[in-house]
Amino acid sequence: MIRGAAVLLLVAIAAAAPDDDLGRAAATQVVLNEGLDAFSGLAPESDARAAFILGSCGGRGPMIEGLLAAACGRGRGVSWQVRPTFGLELGDGSGDNATGDAAPGWFGPRLGARAALYSGPMVLRASPRIGLDAIPGVSPSLSMSELWIGYDRGKGWIGVGTQDRWMGPGHHGTLLLSNNAMAPWMLNGGIDGHLPGMLGVIGRFRAEAGVGFLTEPRRDVDNPGLLMMDFRWLPHPVLEIGVNRLAMFGGEGRPDVDIGQLLVPSEPHVYDDPDKTLPDQNELATVNFRVNAPLHRWFGGPLGHLAGWWEYGGEDMILRDLGTIKYPSLAGVGNLYGGELAIGPVVLTGEYSRLMDDYYRWYVGHRVYHDGFTQNGRVLGHFGGPDSETTWAQVAIWGERWRVRASGDMVRRVGVIEASNDAIFTLPTEEVRLRGSVGADGLWRDAWWSASYSLANVVGEDFIPGNDGIEHRFVLGVDLASGWGSAPSQP
Repeated sequence: MIRGAAVLLLVAIAAAAPDDDLGRAAATQVVLNEGLDAFSGLAPESDARAAFILGSCGGRGPMIEGLLAAACGRGRGVSWQVRPTFGLELGDGSGDNATGDAAPGWFGPRLGARAALYSGPMVLRASPRIGLDAIPGVSPSLSMSELWIGYDRGKGWIGVGTQDRWMGPGHHGTLLLSNNAMAPWMLNGGIDGHLPGMLGVIGRFRAEAGVGFLTEPRRDVDNPGLLMMDFRWLPHPVLEIGVNRLAMFGGEGRPDVDIGQLLVPSEPHVYDDPDKTLPDQNELATVNFRVNAPLHRWFGGPLGHLAGWWEYGGEDMILRDLGTIKYPSLAGVGNLYGGELAIGPVVLTGEYSRLMDDYYRWYVGHRVYHDGFTQNGRVLGHFGGPDSETTWAQVAIWGERWRVRASGDMVRRVGVIEASNDAIFTLPTEEVRLRGSVGADGLWRDAWWSASYSLANVVGEDFIPGNDGIEHRFVLGVDLASGWGSAPSQP
């Protein structure tokens, strides 16, 4: 036992968890190419959700079958699975969408696991990751992409814990809630499926709500409450429509919020409150659309799928008038656009986001909750952060058990000093980051292997004139595809 643990530790110093999960990325490609009745955001969702959404535990290829091994044993006794992950991150560059793990040191070994236990509808899942960040200095790190216990029957679930989520159709970023920061702790529940009987023809619905707290240290209000609402509709597998919302409220030293206002913010702004003693809420909301044409299924030939998506959001709410009726509307507009084309084994993807409203600050700067929707300085939504513009493109080539990819992205950030009286005051120097990356993933000998390298040119870092430089980031990783476990055989 001790010898085996020593071997795992040595591997941990030589490899790292992949930036993107190859198995779940493969599942997403199956959904798009086959035009399945499934919602976007499949890749970051749990193994159990993927099993229910795909509706099959076999015949989807080796990467997906390994991913769903434990989940497919559900309903036939107790099944469990533990998949160790190991990694090493080198260089002074930092990655995006890493559950708050910024890896700030030049040398960063990582050791983690993905564990799941199923007993009928009862579920326990955990995905911890520990590491060291060294040079300069040495500091430990801990990230938890999932620790959730609950009741899950596929069409309905309720539970408590922390979970990475991906609310929106974006592939590299999403405006509202992603895995860029440490996920909040929540009590959450939801439903997923068609309405009964003849009503099922109007499509598939998914609705989820959760309430919890942001527990990491803050400079404004400690432990503020967080309300999440996620509603999606698939009238047809070609079209998905989503409406999402995050609301921040309460916290230590703050008065309790009115439940009615929390659920329906009919009075979104507080006036005549110079001492900030009245209840207040911080709001984010988006609507999004995804269109996917499964070209190969329709026409045959080399084309796999053609997809496009748009996410439109507001960082605040205002009241508008419809005759004598007032209704809340989005303000502080942000947009995200993207598209993807699969031609045989080649997949081309591009995405653009703009979060630069003239007055409203995305994520941060609220009159009470100045740190806004952040954990440890990282925003809960898009990795570009407040006052940013991003462009990202990737080409990937897929095989049955492997993928190679190359990508490039540009992130432009503006340093805002103050927004006042419909005017915004900024620092004279912008921060611009141009980055190129290459990587490869593969399933070999019952493990996912990954290697990637990125090179970035940074101009005006931290909005300081002349603070320019080159950043490197090299990542090696291995994630055991099946690991250890006990799953009843399929009938």
